[in-house]
Amino acid sequence: MSFYCAMAQSYSQLEAELGYRFRDPALLARALTHSSHTHENRGQASGFDNEQLEFLGDAVLGFLISARLVEAYPSLSEGRLSKLKAHLVSASYLLETARRL
Repeated sequence: MSFYCAMAQSYSQLEAELGYRFRDPALLARALTHSSHTHENRGQASGFDNEQLEFLGDAVLGFLISARLVEAYPSLSEGRLSKLKAHLVSASYLLETARRL
């Protein structure tokens, strides 16, 4: 079985597990493709990876957390809001939250 056939089967299993059907399989593949795979397999890979999507997702998450913090804590200083946001978007906190889900 080729790498891409195996990945398509894995995506189907992921969709079944999540109970959600992704509308754009190419975008899903991009989101789940680490840059190391793209660099190690230049001849086979389609030249895309998840880094731009990760950058965009980080910005959206930061914006949403910031907006919610300002709404929830209007009297906090910018410095305190920044510290709270940094904690809430940290990898360790997000991992802990994902595990609870």
